[in-house]
Amino acid sequence: MRALDFNTRTQVPREAISLVCEAVPGAKGATRRRKPCSRPLSSILGRSNLKFAGMPITLTISTSSLNLMAADCKQIIANHHVQSISFASGGDPDTAGYVAYVAKDPVKQRVCHILECPEGLAQDVISTIGQAFKLRFKQYLRNPPKLVTPCDRMAGFDGSAWDEEEGERAT
Repeated sequence: MRALDFNTRTQVPREAISLVCEAVPGAKGATRRRKPCSRPLSSILGRSNLKFAGMPITLTISTSSLNLMAADCKQIIANHHVQSISFASGGDPDTAGYVAYVAKDPVKQRVCHILECPEGLAQDVISTIGQAFKLRFKQYLRNPPKLVTPCDRMAGFDGSAWDEEEGERAT
């Protein structure tokens, strides 16, 4: 995804939104027939998983993660750490009520999650995700991770676990 230019990155979630709108009966924005996606985009998108399509969800956005939970049974659908999210985008004018974000899943494959937002909330969702990214970055700047040097890794290691004289092995 890093190799993609900005326009292609924007097209990926919008194309995914369009595909979901066409695949899910009664989805808003599905009335307009669109031209098929270009070959490079279809290879990026891969296959669809509509297991949770149309299900009401609870979205929790924080500076550490985005969490999608089934509203009725409280099953966690996805929990993505902010650093695993590649980008987020709203739909095009015909699908303005949708938000999509691309993130790495637990097996390090990229997944595009598409959310239908009621009553014009899509822009608020996109803005909130953007704010979470900004706040996370500010936190990082205030408290950057410490680089671990080889000397730091050995600190506290005195070799006693390997000492033959004590007759015991450390496990």
